[in-house]
Amino acid sequence: MSFGDGQGGKARRTASECKRHRRAHERLRCGLLVLALAACIQAVPAEASPLFWEGTLSIEVLGLPPIEMTGGGVATVDGPGGGWLQTLRLTASRGGIEGAAMVPITDPSLAPNVALAAIASLGTGSFAPISGDTWSTPLTRRVLPLRGLAKLCLFSTSCGTFLPLPLTQQTAEGGLAGVGIGGVLTVGGTGPLRFSIEAAPWTLHTATVVLATAGGGDVPVYASGFVHGAGSITGATAAPGGAVQLVAPIRIISNQGSPMGAFGRLTVRFLPEPGWLVLLAAGLAGLGLLEMARSRS
Repeated sequence: MSFGDGQGGKARRTASECKRHRRAHERLRCGLLVLALAACIQAVPAEASPLFWEGTLSIEVLGLPPIEMTGGGVATVDGPGGGWLQTLRLTASRGGIEGAAMVPITDPSLAPNVALAAIASLGTGSFAPISGDTWSTPLTRRVLPLRGLAKLCLFSTSCGTFLPLPLTQQTAEGGLAGVGIGGVLTVGGTGPLRFSIEAAPWTLHTATVVLATAGGGDVPVYASGFVHGAGSITGATAAPGGAVQLVAPIRIISNQGSPMGAFGRLTVRFLPEPGWLVLLAAGLAGLGLLEMARSRS
């Protein structure tokens, strides 16, 4: 009768179990990695796809702090494939930006104006073409109305007395004119104080507002938009992490003094779909826990 080596058999079983554990860990690690990569791939929209976004809308009157509002929703993006963004459509029925904000006017030369308030919301509109040579190709679709009312508050920041400045207004022909559309709006045409608002559509390029100087000359003021791809990758604008900023020039002319310049600025940042974001987080968290367990073994 022969007897086996008890310690050697135990060592062989331990080594075999370690190999099985390593193979199981590698399979789990590969599965979690595939899960995380799938989430990233599925987050990139196909042509004419919905894409979640968040954004900021600001009205920047030169010399005053910007009036800012935030929001978000679901945009429709279209492109030749992958993350290229050709057309961006924002629809008021699928979310947007709306709200109210106020900034003080502290310049004593502007008395009795003490504050500027606004109640605003984005309408519905499209922008195209976006991706590609955006700095030499003008937008052929660039109208998105900024609806609401700006108030030039007089004497008190409670704004009990104010001059109303509509951001958009119906024209005599039945259309709309105003910020983000174009055209001229006139306020107080029959009274001693009259304002005209000269507006233009949105642009990705450089927008210009020309103001008069005290010496009788003109001085141009500029603002520009931009297109950023996700992770600064060209052609990945229509992917989570991509961003588009558009600007709209505004000039406010009064019969009582020099014109005021302003810009509307709309920034749209694309987000992952919530379900895929959770999936990606789960995959990455699983990889982290697996590596931690391996380092302790």
